[in-house]
Amino acid sequence: MALYAGPIVDAHHHLWRYRPEDYLWLAPDDGSALARDVGAEAYWAAAGDLPIVATVWIEALAIDPLAEACAAQAVNAGDGRIARAIVAHIPLDAPDVEARLDGLGAAVANLRGIRDIVAARPGRPTFARPGARLDNPAFMAGLRVLASRGLPFDLMLEAPQLASAAADLRLVPELTVVIEHAGGPELGNPADTAAWRLGLRALAALPNTVIKISALHCRLPGWSDATLKPVIAEIVETFGPQRTMFASDFPVHDGTCPLRGAFDTFRAATVDASCDEQLQLFAGTALRIYRIRKQSSDSVVNWPN
Repeated sequence: MALYAGPIVDAHHHLWRYRPEDYLWLAPDDGSALARDVGAEAYWAAAGDLPIVATVWIEALAIDPLAEACAAQAVNAGDGRIARAIVAHIPLDAPDVEARLDGLGAAVANLRGIRDIVAARPGRPTFARPGARLDNPAFMAGLRVLASRGLPFDLMLEAPQLASAAADLRLVPELTVVIEHAGGPELGNPADTAAWRLGLRALAALPNTVIKISALHCRLPGWSDATLKPVIAEIVETFGPQRTMFASDFPVHDGTCPLRGAFDTFRAATVDASCDEQLQLFAGTALRIYRIRKQSSDSVVNWPN
């Protein structure tokens, strides 16, 4: 086979107009390189000549998640490839989940999913809210609301949480679950990697789960394309190409591996895959899961079905 050269859907990235009061986690006093405006122009500068036909904009812990999602929709109005699908945030354990979803749906035409981070490791800082736990009955009730509306749930969690997540998510079989960042393994830690493998298989056994391979370079100290190739191959084998998608995690991941470099890694890792398998990994799965349709303004001839 050959390196993939077809259309790409970037299934996970962030953009924001930075104000300290809107994005508290960026901590400019710590010298964060992310404490700046990151818009469509910066995205395309990083992407270079990659044939990206659409992107999935993921919420970034804004203080006002509705305003953030509306801003994403506004960017899409000016650039039809960016934010073709928008994954916004609501607290899923809130008693007014239905009303919040109504508000998002009315304001954000490209709303295609919800994220409420549950990722946590003992003794470490976490982005998860206190109520954002799969063992929280109110949170699970929120997931059932998503399922009833056909909205996928973007699941950001860590490797030690995978096995218990699989047990919890069996209770919501009608919900499409998108596992972010390859399930959060620490690939330099053998015990963590072993737990990740077991948990990944447990989640893959649920037919309603799919996975995004992103932010993987920062999980393997001293990474190279050669050392990441078997990891990527294992994930693809576990879920299959039609349940796996590639993503950049721009701009958060660029500190470890720039956007263009991440996709070069994915291309190298899938050089032996069939043309159809490559197409699913780089575009087809994301188009299907996030319900992205070709528009008359799209110039790409070989748009995946």
